Amino acid sequence: MKLYEAGDANIWTDPYIRKQMLAAHLNPDTEAATRNPSIIAATVDWILKEHQHAGRLVDLGCGPGLYAEVFAARQWSVLGVDINATSLDYARQSSRTKGLEIAYLERSYLDAFTDEQFDLAICIYCDFGALTREQQAAFLRNAARILKPGGTLVLDVFGPRISSSKTEGRSWTREEANSFWSAKPCHVLSECQHFADEAVWGQKYVVIPDGESPRTCVLWDHYFTVETIGSRLAQYGFRIVETETNIVKQNDFASADVLFVKARKT
Repeated sequence: MKLYEAGDANIWTDPYIRKQMLAAHLNPDTEAATRNPSIIAATVDWILKEHQHAGRLVDLGCGPGLYAEVFAARQWSVLGVDINATSLDYARQSSRTKGLEIAYLERSYLDAFTDEQFDLAICIYCDFGALTREQQAAFLRNAARILKPGGTLVLDVFGPRISSSKTEGRSWTREEANSFWSAKPCHVLSECQHFADEAVWGQKYVVIPDGESPRTCVLWDHYFTVETIGSRLAQYGFRIVETETNIVKQNDFASADVLFVKARKT
C-alpha cells in the first residue's frame, strides 16, 4: 500500500455500500458508523454548554441526520451536508416525520457548497482524520470561509492509542451474499499498514464479487495529540478553546481514544 493511495470505490457513494453504511448508522447494536444515542446526546450537550442562544449550524458529513435532528430540536437552524444520497433521503424523510425544519444538501464538504455564514460547524465521528493531508487543508479552508468571525468549529479525532487496536498485515475472507461489501458472494482481501511518520493508519480492501471485476476501497485513520491538531488548525486561522477526552468511554469498533476539539475562528 502507498501512502494516501485512492481506491476506485468509495464507501459513501458506492450504490450498494452506501446502503450498508445507512444500515450501520441506524443499528443501535453497533458503532461502526456512528455513536449510540446516549453519546450523541452527551456530545451535543458538551458542544452547546456555552451557547445561551440558538444560531445557525452546519453539520459537515451529517449522514442520516442523527446529530442534525438533536440540534434542530434545540431550536438551531441546521444545514446538513453529505455525499451519501441514501443517507440524505432517510434524513429528509425523518425530519419531515418529526416536524423538524432541516435543510440537507448532497455535496462534498471539501467544496464551496454555500455562501451562507454559520455560528457553528461540526464534523463528528473522526471524519477529519479520514481525510488525506490535502483534503484536510481543503476542509479547513472551507470551514473558515463559511464560519462567521468568532464562529466555532467542533470536530473529534483519534488519539495515539488507536495504534494499540490495530495490527499491520494482510488477510482475506470469503463473504456470503448481501454482506457489507457486495450483494453477491465475494472474496475480500485486506491490508493494514501504519505510516508512523504521518501518524496515520491505512486500511485497503480489495473486493472481488463472484463473476465481477475487483473494486478497491482505501480508508485512512489519522491520529493526533492536542498539540498536533492545534498546530494543524492554527495554519488555517483556528485557535483551540476547549478539548474533551471523556465523552467516548468505550468503543468496540475503532478506538475509545477520542479527542473532541472546539476551535474558534480568529
